[in-house]
Amino acid sequence: MVFMKKLSIFNINYFKKLYNKSENAYICDKSFFEIYNEEPFFIKYIIRKQIKLFKVKNEYVGYIWYEYPSDEGFSNIYAIYLKDEYIELLNSQILSLSKVNTFRFDMLANSKATAIMKKLNFNVNSKNILMKMHTTTYNKNLDENKIIFKHFKEGQDEELRCEIQNSVFHEKNRIPLSAGDIKIEEDEEYYLKDFGVFICTENGQAIGYGQIICNNGLYTIVNLGIVDEYRKHGYGEMLVKYLIELCYRQSIQNIYIRVDKSNDKALSLYNKIGFKEYESFITWYKNIE
Repeated sequence: MVFMKKLSIFNINYFKKLYNKSENAYICDKSFFEIYNEEPFFIKYIIRKQIKLFKVKNEYVGYIWYEYPSDEGFSNIYAIYLKDEYIELLNSQILSLSKVNTFRFDMLANSKATAIMKKLNFNVNSKNILMKMHTTTYNKNLDENKIIFKHFKEGQDEELRCEIQNSVFHEKNRIPLSAGDIKIEEDEEYYLKDFGVFICTENGQAIGYGQIICNNGLYTIVNLGIVDEYRKHGYGEMLVKYLIELCYRQSIQNIYIRVDKSNDKALSLYNKIGFKEYESFITWYKNIE
């Protein structure tokens, strides 16, 4: 049977060996040790709490790295690894020892971690495609006389962004966004100042939002959406094209966007604009009973 053990200064070298052997299934800005080694002693103690090692008898055979759970008990898994020969020894109840109610893991579709997810009784929540295009192939074709693009301003537009995004994604199984969440995001390394954009009507009413982040060196369009009553009028296409142009002006050569594999309308639109499939992802969920 596989057991979980806390990471400590006494077994961290075992974790380092396992971490160096595992694949990068989750796109992170930094590796664990790039984050860990930069911090003072007390913060390192807190970060170690995000790691649990898998152990069989006297051998360390894998690990799970996950974020500290939210107030609702939700946690993203950053990476998971287990030596192939021990996967069959996993018990689906092993994660019940954590203080997490719901786990989410976003990974490459061809990751070896798929076998681990199945053994732990995770369910597939969605399948996504990461698409890519060269900004140099973008052809500007916007009627800017009929629309307004307003750039997000820190310390001023957090509530407006919450209103737009919570309206757009209210049926997407997302925890409602708060202004505090956005302020935390503004301090993250992936966040890019002046790359958040509202699309507005002629009278200045914001009807959609999208932004570009830089995650693991990939400039990616995220949080894109138009409020219900203004959909099917081409606003989404105009917003995507504006974000591409924004990258082009900043000499960013490649831009990425992620889309649900079953969203035929979005796939058709992005293909029309010039995006091509780059990689596939699977999002797994597990509710801890």
